[in-house]
Amino acid sequence: MATFTGLLPELLEAREKEIFFKNFEMRPLLYPELVEVRKSNKAYEDRMRVAGLGRMAHKAEGTPVAFDDPVQGARTRVVHQTYALGFRVTMEMMEDELFNIIQRMPADLGESARDHQERLVWDLINDGPTGARHTVLDDQVAGAALFAANHTSLKGGNVQSNLLAPAVALSVTGLESIMTMASTTFNEEGRYTQLQQAILLVHPDNQHRAYELLETEFRPDSADNNRNTVYKSRSGLRPLEVPYLTNTDGWSVHAPRGQNSLKYNDRHGLDFKKADDSDTFDQKYYAFYRGSAQVDEWRGNWMSNF
Repeated sequence: MATFTGLLPELLEAREKEIFFKNFEMRPLLYPELVEVRKSNKAYEDRMRVAGLGRMAHKAEGTPVAFDDPVQGARTRVVHQTYALGFRVTMEMMEDELFNIIQRMPADLGESARDHQERLVWDLINDGPTGARHTVLDDQVAGAALFAANHTSLKGGNVQSNLLAPAVALSVTGLESIMTMASTTFNEEGRYTQLQQAILLVHPDNQHRAYELLETEFRPDSADNNRNTVYKSRSGLRPLEVPYLTNTDGWSVHAPRGQNSLKYNDRHGLDFKKADDSDTFDQKYYAFYRGSAQVDEWRGNWMSNF
């Protein structure tokens, strides 16, 4: 299908008028604020988990030292996909259009690609409680949801949760619970690990509540002068409002980019191509990119799926 002159006749008429097209700019990309972008030079990316040595054991006098071995977990593969969109216009439309709308149409391919990429990456969070499309490496099996109450360690089978149960609305109480959960998380070997909490991820519906919680020095919703325990100077959190989140009431806390294991694999960056149809003289424009979104590790991500 091509854009013919008959589809947009107003663009051929020179009488005085104003054409509204692309009056609003897209907001800057949001996912790079939380998700690490990695270049890839393969058709896929493999991932696997290895647990190191366990805890030290008591050695009684005259007895041998206990030995331990690392443990290898499951391996999974994320295959890059290609996403594309095209636009075709007749020679006559290109020549006769008077308002440069058609000339600007290829730029709309770029905005379409950016919107698609945002939706692709934020699906890591949207799918986080179910694991239907994206999973993390748990125990000897790959296939656990990012947010779950029964994450199992390779070493010793310790079970941990990064999901508030029951779920709690965005509040001082909810944030306190997640901060405690984060501070008591241990690694594959059963040792407590240092996980910094940096991002409070919310839908714009919750942006005002997030500001109130993180920017108020004294406890919100209280007539007393009790200190706010989740005030940003103590919690270290800053809000990130993302309209691509499908659960408008749910919220999550994340370690900084590069520490939370959320990744976008950039196999081929956004690219544009142009071609002529030798039979019709139509102009054809294309935009495409290749990549994949993945998450390997649940640690560094905590959710209240309210």
